[in-house]
Amino acid sequence: MTAMMVLFHCESNPGYAASSHEHTFLDVALEIVGDYSRVHYAYSRLDGGMTPSLPAALTNVIQLDTQWSAPDQLADIEQYVRQNRIKYLLGFDQPVSRPMYQALRRGGVETFVSYWGAPMSSLNTGLKLFLKRLEVSTKRLGPDHYIFQSAGMRDTAVQGRGIPKQKTSIVKTGIDTAKYVPDPQLRHYAHQVFNIPKNRKIVIFSGHMEQRKGVHIILQAAHYLTQELGRSDVHFLILGNRPGEKERFNEFLQDEKSNRHITFGGYRTDIPDLLKSCSIGMIASVEWDSFPMSSLEMASTGLPLLVSDLPGLNETVTPETGLRFRTGDHVQAAIELNNLLKNQEKMQKMGESGRQRVIDHYSRHSQAQGILRIFREMEEQKMEYVN
Repeated sequence: MTAMMVLFHCESNPGYAASSHEHTFLDVALEIVGDYSRVHYAYSRLDGGMTPSLPAALTNVIQLDTQWSAPDQLADIEQYVRQNRIKYLLGFDQPVSRPMYQALRRGGVETFVSYWGAPMSSLNTGLKLFLKRLEVSTKRLGPDHYIFQSAGMRDTAVQGRGIPKQKTSIVKTGIDTAKYVPDPQLRHYAHQVFNIPKNRKIVIFSGHMEQRKGVHIILQAAHYLTQELGRSDVHFLILGNRPGEKERFNEFLQDEKSNRHITFGGYRTDIPDLLKSCSIGMIASVEWDSFPMSSLEMASTGLPLLVSDLPGLNETVTPETGLRFRTGDHVQAAIELNNLLKNQEKMQKMGESGRQRVIDHYSRHSQAQGILRIFREMEEQKMEYVN
């Protein structure tokens, strides 16, 4: 019986969106090979232990960094793949070429799919793009197919990295829609947890504190909305900051009056309940973003979205489910928020439409089925080639 390896570029127990992918990829692997004993998980480091919510039956877990190049490391992995009859490989953010790919292929990997949650490259044209395509054509040991979360992210592969479009597909991120669901009984949960006045509508962001995520834009919009537009019934809840990270934004937290409408809530495990208390989801990324899982979690909970108009990120909303604003323009963001807050009926309709959109297209099941479809199509193509 053949086996499958799920290969992560990150450490074990990664948190954030990667942990959700751990579960979805496991569903894919079980559908392909049928049993936990034939599913193998590999991480670049194992220091963090396993994600607690993964099933205890998943015991084949190893450390594997595809950048390893020492002969003994390559030999060990080749032997591991061969001994366990690993034929299928689903990688997370695995690029065109890595030293370890040769060992994986020699060990017996025949079908290699790389699922990307990030852009592969900046866009290129002319001679540079031609050279990129030429380079890719010489790298024959890497992924046979690349999956992206959005059309914008696929463009970075095709028009940036030089990967043939026929070797790419789009499969949107999926979430547990039963976990992220509106619940009127928890409408003041976040207010109670963070001591926010109950008359304030909460605008929420959840994610990394990296510069590209645009937290500083949210803070500037909060200042403009409360001080320039005079909105007093709003509060901004920012989640995901670890110790010391809030201090990165001190230059945007100089006004005590607007600070009273801002809460940094830290890294939380109760985000599904916190979202049930919020009114609007906001993602203000200023550099690349894909199709962030947080956008689906917010929408699935019935929140209208306000997002910056970046490729990939702008695909998270439709005119029926949310609004976009010019990237980096905190004034326009504040105005759009103000207009939304004035129209409760519009907010409710957008929230309802957003949840239905997630149920219809972005469940964890639909994501797993999309990945499975690609593996099956590749197997069919191989059979046709053999025959």
